[in-house]
Amino acid sequence: MKHTFLMALFLPFFSLAQPKGKADEIYEKYEPTPHVSGFSFGGSLLSALPLDFEIYPGEKLIQTLNGEIKRIQWLIVNDDRYLFKVTQEWESFLSRTRYNIIPIHNGGEESQVYIRGSKNHFDEAHFLISEEEFSILITAYGDFYLNKKLNENR
Repeated sequence: MKHTFLMALFLPFFSLAQPKGKADEIYEKYEPTPHVSGFSFGGSLLSALPLDFEIYPGEKLIQTLNGEIKRIQWLIVNDDRYLFKVTQEWESFLSRTRYNIIPIHNGGEESQVYIRGSKNHFDEAHFLISEEEFSILITAYGDFYLNKKLNENR
């Protein structure tokens, strides 16, 4: 009887809790380690940062990214002893979770963004940046819209 009462009391709180993103697993695994540092912020700090900017993927297209950021997290590894192993684990995790991949062309360099949702509307975006000295995994949670239109100026 006592257990049933406790379950009935806490059930509404469990149903209102924010669902975790798929990537929370990787952040929980690596954030407390000595060779990987991380940071997370959200809430009222991000409400002052509206998301609205244009991307030029080609001569004839303009893409506008709009949305609301609810939380940002990132992890960085720059210890040479762990850099390759951790970067490979992050890449493997992103591939295994079946996020949609959007290629980004940035001045001749190719990179990828892993998203949860469709290419036009998504709620998670993951950027994995790998360099010789470090790797960074940046994750943005929120509500994002990507709109395409013709660039009439070209």
